[in-house]
Amino acid sequence: MVVPWAIPLICFAAAAIGLAAWFLGKDRRAWSVSYVAHTRFLRRGARYRSRMTRLRLAAAVLVAAMGAAVVSSAVIAARPSELRTHSSKLASRDLILCLDVSGSVEAFDAQVLKTFAEMVDQFHGERVALVVWNRSSTVVFPLSDDYAMVKEELGRVRKVLQGGRDVDDLYTRTSAGDRFTGASLIGDGLVSCTQSFDYADKDRSRTILFATDNWLEGSPAFELKEAASIAQKRKIRVLGLLISGYPQGRDEFRSTIQGIGGKVYDARGARAGDQIVKEVQAQDKKELAGAADVSVVDTPGRWPALAGIAVVLIIGLAWRYRL
Repeated sequence: MVVPWAIPLICFAAAAIGLAAWFLGKDRRAWSVSYVAHTRFLRRGARYRSRMTRLRLAAAVLVAAMGAAVVSSAVIAARPSELRTHSSKLASRDLILCLDVSGSVEAFDAQVLKTFAEMVDQFHGERVALVVWNRSSTVVFPLSDDYAMVKEELGRVRKVLQGGRDVDDLYTRTSAGDRFTGASLIGDGLVSCTQSFDYADKDRSRTILFATDNWLEGSPAFELKEAASIAQKRKIRVLGLLISGYPQGRDEFRSTIQGIGGKVYDARGARAGDQIVKEVQAQDKKELAGAADVSVVDTPGRWPALAGIAVVLIIGLAWRYRL
């Protein structure tokens, strides 16, 4: 509340005015009363009792509406608000989902894409992209802050990976090259994702969400440690999302990613998406705090609607019952 003292002040003033009007109007009400004899039979009638019940109910609703109008008006006058932080630095964050689509992880890729889509709902200005890879890599969509398009593409690829009509095309694009080199070339996949960032000459926060089971089949041009070293030299933070339950290479993958300042999460973890969002948004925290603009934004909520309904009730009942 910007002006919290307005609530008790307005409520007290309204109560004082109401009491003053009641006591000052006593004499006038007394002069306006006309006494009629022999009305006992009339007051016992069903129609009379029904009308009096409706009148009393209308009067009660009218008093309640007056109270609601006063309270809601007092809250609006007090200006309920919240502090909002704005920073242009949010627009300098880039995140690439670097997704392994080899046969050994296809059962988990749809869940990874669902987690990523949930993460997108929490972003505010960050650019995101999707790169899928197996023996070779392909950019599904480049870095963009058009979140409607991003979620649409994530949903489309998710359907493809669940057996959609374009599944053969996707695997063809990620299986190009020499078939004797193998599949799931992990180091090559990571290097290809490091090359998918634009504005190389600008100071931007760059993160790769590297989702794989670390199950290598073949001879890659880059080993995982070499690829991680390249990412580190390019000042790209790597967050590992370890898919499936293969024990082989898990410790190596974790130590390699952590060795360059990254973290590794379990793709099947219920809170993996929330943790990754916090990691992404924690980057350059000090710089963000220094450049942030804090503003007070009024948030009246439903109080104006309540005040409007109360006023309509007061006018309607007063006119209908001549109150």
